[in-house]
Amino acid sequence: MNGPALRDIHLPQASWWPPAPGWWLLAGLLLLVACGLVWRLRRAARGGALRAALREIDALEAEYGRNADDLCLADGASRLMRRVALQIEPRVGAQTGAAWDAFVQRHARDAATLAVLDGLAVARFRAHAGLDAPALLAALRSWCTDALGERARRRAGSRATVAKEAST
Repeated sequence: MNGPALRDIHLPQASWWPPAPGWWLLAGLLLLVACGLVWRLRRAARGGALRAALREIDALEAEYGRNADDLCLADGASRLMRRVALQIEPRVGAQTGAAWDAFVQRHARDAATLAVLDGLAVARFRAHAGLDAPALLAALRSWCTDALGERARRRAGSRATVAKEAST
């Protein structure tokens, strides 16, 4: 043998860490998609009750347009208000009289809404309700929006308070 002895080429062992830049980009993209999905699901859950209530008001309006039955409209509106109340404060849904009036008053934005909804309480039990349907439907939309919107704000506030207390 003439010359130096040649040795085989030794390659370094392959390692899984650190990953290639493409894997970092894929992980970042997956994290971004997951965060977006969680945000969208939470947003949909937050407004779901309000959207359902508004759809039901639209159904009441369509039914009133077909049959012009004041008693049916008053009954449907009252039932909807009770279901909204059950979602906000479950113990209030079964109350009547002054307790129910106080609950409705707490969630009414203005005096006009409150006046229309106060008339609804007695209109259900009359032979001829004599309701102003457009005013009732507008007041019902306003009341549901305020009541369910306040519920969502209260939940968000309580979550922020819990997060703040947990961080301290």
